Amino acid sequence: MSAYGPGSRFGIIHDVFGIPAADKNINVSTHGQNISFEYILKQNPDYLFVVDRDATIGQDGNAKSVIENDLVKKTNAYKNGHIVYLDPGYWYLSGGGLESVPEMMKEIQKAIE
Repeated sequence: MSAYGPGSRFGIIHDVFGIPAADKNINVSTHGQNISFEYILKQNPDYLFVVDRDATIGQDGNAKSVIENDLVKKTNAYKNGHIVYLDPGYWYLSGGGLESVPEMMKEIQKAIE
C-alpha cells in the first residue's frame, strides 16, 4: 500500500483539484511512499482516494475488503463515507490522457460534492 502527495504520480488530486494532503510530509515519488493501516489511522484523512492496482492489471481487485478494516473504520474518511474508489483504468493506466483527465475530474467532483 502506498500514499501519494502533492507533486507525485497522483498529485493531480492535490495540485490541480485542491484536495489538501492529510500528511504534508509524504515523499514525492512515482511509486509512492509505503504506508500501513496504522499510518492511515494516525493521519486520520478526511478523504481516502483508492486506486486498486490489482484490478487494473487483471487480477481480482479486492481493495474495498482490504482497505475497510477495523483501523480505517476509525478514520474521518470512513465515518463520513469519503473513501473513494477511483477508476483504475483512468488513474493507473491512462492518467493524464486527453480522455481520462475529464473522467478523473468527474470522479473527484462527485466525491467532494
